[in-house]
Amino acid sequence: MTGFLRGAPALALLLCSCAPSPRVHTEGVLQGHWQVAVLPLTNFTTTRDAVDRVQPMVMVELSQRPGVGVVDMGRVEEALAGEPWIQTDRLPPDLVDSLGTELGVQGLVVGSVLAYGMRDGNVPQVSLTLRLLQVPGGRVVWTAVHSRDGEDRESIFGFGRVESLQNLAEETVKEAVSTFPKVVPAPSVSAPTNSAPPDSQEVKSP
Repeated sequence: MTGFLRGAPALALLLCSCAPSPRVHTEGVLQGHWQVAVLPLTNFTTTRDAVDRVQPMVMVELSQRPGVGVVDMGRVEEALAGEPWIQTDRLPPDLVDSLGTELGVQGLVVGSVLAYGMRDGNVPQVSLTLRLLQVPGGRVVWTAVHSRDGEDRESIFGFGRVESLQNLAEETVKEAVSTFPKVVPAPSVSAPTNSAPPDSQEVKSP
């Protein structure tokens, strides 16, 4: 029994995994409630429905962030109807402003799916990028790049291995969106008072 206990730390190290973490850039916390619209992600994979599968996951994860609201996809598609050839991952500032104003949001989430499929026939792979563009202006206030592989957290005996592409995509999106900037309440502004200064005195007419 003692020998087993002594070997436990070594076994724990063997079971630990060194999975990749999202690469993130952020401008700091966001103030007030942030309503955001997720624009259609760009698909750089050979899987035709990659965006259809990944984008709803992104919207769900964002909607669960405190202080964040997500615009319905139908409204986004309606706003984009007049721009059929737009590249949503390369928006000029004027288009960011016009879309943001029409949708009534403080930010636009854009990005791309870089990998979504199986390698070697049975190992899932998922990679994506996400960016938050501030409205107005289009300043990038958050970027996350994350890539996962079904075997990147596998340890001895197969522990940690992910065999489902759907499950791996959900994990990848969840981990990427978890780095979204914290939203804090906007500072309160004190209303001006009409009372006279404490040292003033009322002057009575004779």
